[in-house]
Amino acid sequence: MNIEGFLTKRMIWAVNALGLILVYLGFLMWLAGIRDAAVIGFERFLVFTGGFLGAAASVTGALGSKKTTDTQNLGLFVWAGFFLLIALFAVVLLI
Repeated sequence: MNIEGFLTKRMIWAVNALGLILVYLGFLMWLAGIRDAAVIGFERFLVFTGGFLGAAASVTGALGSKKTTDTQNLGLFVWAGFFLLIALFAVVLLI
């Protein structure tokens, strides 16, 4: 199966949801208030991984999917930028 076969709307949505869950878990761990260096490092890892995963899925879906329209591609690009902004905001909070 080629890569375009994996770029369905459902797969793009699922990977974006997974990225949001990772960012959210990192933020929840920050709210717990544990200030150990290892925990802060794990929080940053979750936020960076989730942010990159979601943004990469959105950009890949916008550029490579043949099943999305131009309006959906624009929305995916905007969502990728918003996703990176969320991840950046969460990382700034983790400092």
